[in-house]
Amino acid sequence: MLVKLNYQDAQAVADTMGGELISYRDGSGTEYLWNGDDRYWSGRSPHLFPIIGTLKGGKTCIQGKEYSLLKHGFARNGEFDIYDTGEHFITFVLRDSAETRQVYPFRFSFYVTHTLVPGGFTTSYKLVNEGEEELYFNIGGHVGVQCPVFKQEVFEDYEIVFDRPLTVRACFPPNDDPIISEWYEELLVGEDTLSLSYDLFEKGPLIIDQIASHSLMLKNKHSGRGICFWYDGFPVLALWTFGRKKAPYLCLEPWHGLPAMEEDGPLFSEKPYIISLQPHAEKCLQYQVKIL
Repeated sequence: MLVKLNYQDAQAVADTMGGELISYRDGSGTEYLWNGDDRYWSGRSPHLFPIIGTLKGGKTCIQGKEYSLLKHGFARNGEFDIYDTGEHFITFVLRDSAETRQVYPFRFSFYVTHTLVPGGFTTSYKLVNEGEEELYFNIGGHVGVQCPVFKQEVFEDYEIVFDRPLTVRACFPPNDDPIISEWYEELLVGEDTLSLSYDLFEKGPLIIDQIASHSLMLKNKHSGRGICFWYDGFPVLALWTFGRKKAPYLCLEPWHGLPAMEEDGPLFSEKPYIISLQPHAEKCLQYQVKIL
């Protein structure tokens, strides 16, 4: 079910399927979120829970039992309930079920709140452990944005400008196999700007572990138009588009977790950046998009 949101002169649309925000238009009618054109990628802005990417060998061990989870987990394909709503916000909730417990044995409530704010929106996550045992999870965003945003622009007109100079080694995994050290490349050395090109994503997504910045601008280097994206609290940032398809979007992905790594052991509780919650505890994270 689709739900419309309004704030000042902006309009947005949220979907109970996946609990996603699938449209955000400013007062001029300009659309900033990816439209899900299946010629390129039918996804929009999925929520990654309770894993990021794939599991090593497709399996993991939880509470002494082996489980399998599909890539990025099950939340993105789940039908969320509406927990609360108003003119400019909506809170979805996904709760555990007999189906989820077959692949992930924990009792939980996963709340996703989309709130329109001046010039943009905030997406907030809250995960509550509803059980009597310690719960483990990874979580991440996968925000598909139009790139280019405006007609007469091209993808290469855009650049990523971080909030500070960075020196990073980025991983470009070409497939879903466990990530190995040979897939890392030096990307930025004391710089804050990354020019975009489809060649950059020819091998696959760009993953920056231990990201030292808290925000970035995705903007046209000539006009300065675009968006600002805040992701404080997430230790990993991924960027992705279908380079070979020259897809007109870029995904901004703040992660609290990593895909399968070559050094991963069998225990789910020992995955990188795993979050643990004691019974009835909760964990909150959020990201924000604002129009430049």
